[in-house]
Amino acid sequence: MNRLRRAALTVAACLMLAACLLLPGCKKDTVMGKGFRFPLSAEPRQLDPQVASDSASATVITALFEGLTRLDAQGQPVPGAAEWTVSPDGLTYTFTLRDSKWSDEQPVCAQDFVYGFRRAADPATKSPLAGETYSIAGARQIHQDGAPLSSLGVTAADDKTLVITLEAPDDSFLTRLASVPFMPCREDFFTATGGRYGLEAENLISNGPFALDVWNHGKSLLMIKNEHYYGAQEIYPSAVRYVIGGTEDPLAAISAGSLDAAEIAAEDAAAAEEEGMRLVRLDDTTRMLWLNNNNAALSSAAVRRALRDAIEWDTLNRTIAAAGETQALGYAAGDAVTGGGEIYRTEVNALPGRTDTASARDGLQEGLAQAELNAMPALTVLCADDEHSRAIALDVVQSWQKNLSLYFELEPVPEARLRSALSTGNYTIAIAEYTPSGITAAAAFAGFAGVDEQENYANFSSAQAQTQLAAAGSRAGLEAMEAWLCAECPSVPLSAKARLFALPENVSGVVIRPFGGGEYGAAIDFRTAGKSDG
Repeated sequence: MNRLRRAALTVAACLMLAACLLLPGCKKDTVMGKGFRFPLSAEPRQLDPQVASDSASATVITALFEGLTRLDAQGQPVPGAAEWTVSPDGLTYTFTLRDSKWSDEQPVCAQDFVYGFRRAADPATKSPLAGETYSIAGARQIHQDGAPLSSLGVTAADDKTLVITLEAPDDSFLTRLASVPFMPCREDFFTATGGRYGLEAENLISNGPFALDVWNHGKSLLMIKNEHYYGAQEIYPSAVRYVIGGTEDPLAAISAGSLDAAEIAAEDAAAAEEEGMRLVRLDDTTRMLWLNNNNAALSSAAVRRALRDAIEWDTLNRTIAAAGETQALGYAAGDAVTGGGEIYRTEVNALPGRTDTASARDGLQEGLAQAELNAMPALTVLCADDEHSRAIALDVVQSWQKNLSLYFELEPVPEARLRSALSTGNYTIAIAEYTPSGITAAAAFAGFAGVDEQENYANFSSAQAQTQLAAAGSRAGLEAMEAWLCAECPSVPLSAKARLFALPENVSGVVIRPFGGGEYGAAIDFRTAGKSDG
């Protein structure tokens, strides 16, 4: 069985296991109506879907709101707030909304989606995810050139009919419609909040399976079942509590009953299984060598490629294996899918993944000349202060010393400082894990290509990026974009790392999806979650 098929089966099996255990007839002793507790490592910055810029916010928003589509247990788009038809040319999507209500009992109308989509594209909103709307006709012109909002290709034919026109066919469009910038927003409520929308529980209404009841800042968020949701009878939990700050020992918290699911370290997997817990494995994380393209020396693609090609990959891969990881195959992690929902990652390594000292030396000199530098400046390499991260970073730094005569300082720092440095751009070179917020390969590429400002940690900018992304609607287009990324080398994927989530034996029906949660948690769906007595 080849690697691609194994990966697809592994992902499907994990997700289906988590999802199906509570479907009708799956588990007779499951008790409906119980609450669930899940950790968030950081507090959501705010819960306005059109402005949300962090993964903690996205995790909560996708539980509170429902887009035109939603993702099922296998990550496939299915009808959410609406059903749809598509024109033969793939450019026009007509959505028919369900009879649904907001959590304040007002009906959800097509105009609520028009208003939300316009807010996402409006430059005045300053949405970090505005680029996600560019596949819609007129969105790019609105966001970049200030075209009127009315020119956006989203119209309400009537209260229950929404028509969306695309710039070009996009296989990933239905999948992306399930993400946060495409959630509805009711204009009258938004206006009434006076700029406080999404900042407090009282300043938010939602149209999804849950409604925000209490937001105890710094401690927890309590969601209760939205009885006005069209599918309320299919929502099992009475409430979900997100515990802010997580815990130092999530496995112990699950065993003690204070959490109902949590991400655990790989070294805790055996202990979790010994306690009868179920494990869900997500292959959605890549350990990246981040190169801050704002640095004069690193602004040259030739220099960036030289640093990649000078790595002693044979040595590094042994260290990676000792950490329980594998060599990265490209810029899209193993669970990333195409627009059609197929696993994108192939057996073919998109990266060179080999040491080429001669090319690295020539490329370094070429790049320094392009940057008008006589020599490579002394730089500091940040990494997380743990055993595996330090060992991997040391291999990289020593490779550059051996093959390029470059002496860079290695600085291990606490994880929080590392994340802050990446998010603010206050670093030169860093080695850190990366989990894209989107499930598609295109979503991952958007961050690396500088199109998704939220995840552009390398500060990469290229006039060609938007053209490449626009052509990435097909598998061939995705492969072409990844080849372009390999040539530009805005950053370097080093290794693929799996994330593990543990659930106690009496918890079932929880769907944990790859991506969407980043370093803050998981994209988790509690709608069919249940707990058995005892």
